[in-house]
Amino acid sequence: MEQRYGVSEGSLVFIGVGGIIGAGFFLGCGLPIQTAGPSVLLAFVIAALVTGQVIGALTSIASNHPVRGSFQAYPAMYLGKFVGFLQGWTYYLTSILTISSEAVAMGVFVTEWLPRFPVGLMASVFAAIIVVINAVGVQNFTRVESIMSAVKIAALAGFIVYAAVIVLTKWLGSSVGSLLAPAGSYAGGFWPTGFAGMMKSMLVVIFTFAGIGVFATGMGEIRDPKQIDNAGMWTVGLLAVLYIASIMLLLFFIPWNQVTTSSSPFVDALRRSGIPALAQVFNAAILVAAFSVMAGSLYSANEILCSLGEEGDAPRFVTRRSERGTPYLALVVSAACIGLSLALSLLLPTNLYNFLISASSFLTLLNWFVILCTFLVWRHKSGDRKAFTSKLAFGQPVSTVITMLLLVVLAGYALLQRDQRITFYVFVVLCTAIASSYLFVRRRARVES
Repeated sequence: MEQRYGVSEGSLVFIGVGGIIGAGFFLGCGLPIQTAGPSVLLAFVIAALVTGQVIGALTSIASNHPVRGSFQAYPAMYLGKFVGFLQGWTYYLTSILTISSEAVAMGVFVTEWLPRFPVGLMASVFAAIIVVINAVGVQNFTRVESIMSAVKIAALAGFIVYAAVIVLTKWLGSSVGSLLAPAGSYAGGFWPTGFAGMMKSMLVVIFTFAGIGVFATGMGEIRDPKQIDNAGMWTVGLLAVLYIASIMLLLFFIPWNQVTTSSSPFVDALRRSGIPALAQVFNAAILVAAFSVMAGSLYSANEILCSLGEEGDAPRFVTRRSERGTPYLALVVSAACIGLSLALSLLLPTNLYNFLISASSFLTLLNWFVILCTFLVWRHKSGDRKAFTSKLAFGQPVSTVITMLLLVVLAGYALLQRDQRITFYVFVVLCTAIASSYLFVRRRARVES
């Protein structure tokens, strides 16, 4: 397949931000704040560094060895066929769970205007809409994604500026200060739940950075490795600044132990500020954010499923495309998986949104661990110390090993929470099913040969 080079460095930044900022942050940040209190800010710093290492590892390999389907192709090349199979399918399932969680979040956001509508029903409607849009095909996807990314950035930047003004007025003795959280969210200290609380929050914090697949897909459209690297640094840096600054200011409005996931903490904060109209505008903006992530995730899911089909790791029929290039049978499979994910989440005895986030986060940890391991093996086997290495992979290979160990530790801390233990069991079942499927696929391949 001929590679196109039609994405600029700036566009790749917007695509990266667009694929990452979504409901996982606007709604999902409530859960780690409850778990860690103000120390969640440190969790976001650590998550940004981990994300940088992962993007740096992937960028380094891709710049020296560009191939299609990098998430699956590189592990298969350097770690073996089974690891590539596992990576491809876990990435696919991560995308499906991300779409489901974004759909649920959109249902939660809509209750701001339609409180009587069941969240599950609204989530199903939004999921169906995004499937139909992918079926029809969207022209100039890069431009559309950039516009939606600009809306997200503008919404967060606007919140930061507005909140900063109010906080400053309090310090200057203005009566507006009375709008802030009376007891102060930082009154209990930076570590109200201890170091363990901060570590336990990391699983969901990682989820807010999990959409790097769209960035990985987009970087194949740029020829110059330095431009890819610059785009990666800008993406991670911009996300870190927006996330940390907005949550730091959010905690001046709402005490950390009063934050919930039944609505967006940012909408609640703006409502408390005394200007309800701003809360409505922000709610609309984060609907766009969730919609954007759903679109990108479904596109990536279909492409990786097609890649699996081409490699014989999925049924061949999923590779069929329409005249417009839409993988319509892969889309049918993805739609069925999204529906099943939403149905199971409604039936399981746990909070719907928290379940989707946690299950997706365990898969993300595995994906990232494999990427970092692949980077180490590639670096060792290439033997070319002059090969381009991303600045985001600073300190490698030592920093790479430390990051991998950290991912293992984070998974362990997550198991200290009951809901996350339940989703870990789901994660184990999914991985076992994938491993069993691999044995079937290999046996079928031997028979056919």
